[in-house]
Amino acid sequence: MSSFGDTKVSSGRTLLFLVTVLAGLVCGSLGIWQLGRLLDRRERNRLALAQRDLERVDLTLGSLDGPVGYRSVRIQGSPDFEREFVIRGRLLRGTPGIQVVTPMRISGRDTAVLVHRGFVPSPDAGRLGSPERYREPDSAAYDGVALAMPDERDGAPLATSLGETWHRLDLTAMRGRLPYPVAPYYVIVTADSTRTTDHTIKGRVLPIRIEPPPLDGGPHLSYAIQWFLIGGAALAFGFVFVRRKQTPSDVPD
Repeated sequence: MSSFGDTKVSSGRTLLFLVTVLAGLVCGSLGIWQLGRLLDRRERNRLALAQRDLERVDLTLGSLDGPVGYRSVRIQGSPDFEREFVIRGRLLRGTPGIQVVTPMRISGRDTAVLVHRGFVPSPDAGRLGSPERYREPDSAAYDGVALAMPDERDGAPLATSLGETWHRLDLTAMRGRLPYPVAPYYVIVTADSTRTTDHTIKGRVLPIRIEPPPLDGGPHLSYAIQWFLIGGAALAFGFVFVRRKQTPSDVPD
């Protein structure tokens, strides 16, 4: 019985060791994947910085060609407020609210451009009861930054009693909601020539303009370090467990 018990304990220790090695390899692979995403993001940031330094493009006169990222633009036209998109579940300096993205029709052109007009406070981070509270003039001129539209083919739209809201921007899904072509980029408004103080909440002009996403490395490096630490801990546990001397309590009677 002693020999059988020793073999059983040895097999269990080997199996546990293999499991910890496998867990360490998986965590290490995830860490390497996060480092790859970090390198990809840094390359995109490099291209975006090069775009940002180029001369401003007037979208009223022509469209953007090629890669789009942080290109300074000016756009003038007629906002289609009846078909604008509400992005739910947003925070600005700790305040819940929504973001409003409005199709802009440009005179003489079929293709519209989605314009991110900014943030509107909302207690439940859903649509406000009256869109007129953050509506702007029917003819507008905006300065802003153009960014490529995300395209995962699902912006997670949600129908509510006050209208449809979206979890995120999505080119294919939003094109399906509009009766005209839409450019593959959108514009985050940074300034405009028609700003008024008619629509305010607690003295703040609505919508509140937001900053473009920062050109940083994001969370990928910290995620990679976490995965490497978890993987290292799993491997260390496996080696320590295997090297631990067997005691009588490890062997069944």
